[in-house]
Amino acid sequence: MNGSGLVFYVPGAVLLIVVAIKAPSLQRTWRDPATLPSNAILLIGAAVCVLSAPPTITAVNAFTGIANFSGPLVYSGMSALSAAYLVLMIAWRGGPRSAIRRRTLLVVALYTLVIIGIVVLFGLADVPVERTRDMDTYYATTPYMREMILLYLAFHTLATAALTGMCLSWRRMITGVTRTGLTLIGIGSCFDLSYQAAKYTSMAARWTGHDWDTLSTDVSPPLVATAGVLVAAGFALPRLGPPLADNVRAWHRYRLQKPLWAELHELRGPATAEFRWWTSPVVRLTQQEITILDGVLACAPYLDQEIRDAAYAEALRQSAPPTEPGTALGLRRRWTWTGPRKGQASPAPTDRHRADAAPQTVLEDARVVADAAMLAAARVRVTGRHDSHRTPEVKLLETVERPRTRVGLARAIDTSPIVAAARRRAALQDVHQE
Repeated sequence: MNGSGLVFYVPGAVLLIVVAIKAPSLQRTWRDPATLPSNAILLIGAAVCVLSAPPTITAVNAFTGIANFSGPLVYSGMSALSAAYLVLMIAWRGGPRSAIRRRTLLVVALYTLVIIGIVVLFGLADVPVERTRDMDTYYATTPYMREMILLYLAFHTLATAALTGMCLSWRRMITGVTRTGLTLIGIGSCFDLSYQAAKYTSMAARWTGHDWDTLSTDVSPPLVATAGVLVAAGFALPRLGPPLADNVRAWHRYRLQKPLWAELHELRGPATAEFRWWTSPVVRLTQQEITILDGVLACAPYLDQEIRDAAYAEALRQSAPPTEPGTALGLRRRWTWTGPRKGQASPAPTDRHRADAAPQTVLEDARVVADAAMLAAARVRVTGRHDSHRTPEVKLLETVERPRTRVGLARAIDTSPIVAAARRRAALQDVHQE
């Protein structure tokens, strides 16, 4: 599999996908000091993964006409990636702007010298035989090439050790998605240190006359590829995590509210938004809720308090536990609201029960079902020949204004037999009036 390059191409593709996901937010965050190094990590990491694949190595060497030209190219990319790691950690650490700038310039200057050293040492080395998978061990004893490989490994180890130390020290003080990101970086650093150990060991074996090349050719590639993905994901997570979580929650609520939207969306005017395949769940949810609220406003003149009262009483009756032998005969009756006394105004649904009659969740569910029944009947009347039925005590449905009860309203619209019965009765009245 290493020869085919999949172990490198797949992580490279993953990193490019992350870059594509982050792209829409770059316009808003490009001034953030952490934005440039975090995107550099993703882009350089993807480039290094692609350039490290044996088919790419062969193509680059053939294009330049220089045997093993890919070696210093990949090592320079890895060194730039190490510098980006450290720069981003400096930005995360914070502090006075002058101190951040000074540390950043020091890291950039140091790793620029490392890259220059890699190029100079490669130019001095005599490496005529192209090696696509085992250049490190094949040239482990070659003057200048040996020093080039060790220069790259030493400064890569320095960056990885610093990265691991920062993650371990910060992880105890941070919570939430940033802590998860640091955990991924720490795990990725462990894979990276394992990759470096395999490289050091295989080269040392060559120096002592042994052949442990398999550590460099077979063991190290999947280790470094995994390390690159985990570390890049750890750096990206604090920025991608919250928006991603928001979109997941929005998509979940969007799907749950779809029955309510289906009930009301035709009542909205011709300005109804059309969704494209790339429209984010957050935008979809916002448009859906606007459509729902517009539909409720269209139904408002036809909201009938009597339908709500009857549905509320029926929902309480169906929710009450059955009377069992030896219990008071009034148990089911205690959960049933029979309407206001003569001469009293019809109270709001929240007052239509005795304080000790039913659990709060039962009462809230009953209110949701009652509002759904009234809304479904009003929806039928909007397109019928009915006059307005709205009574003074009916206010805009509170269950539509809160996300949790709005989801309950959608569920009741879709599945409640009480709501279905109210809809049928309203439709029959419409037929009779015709």
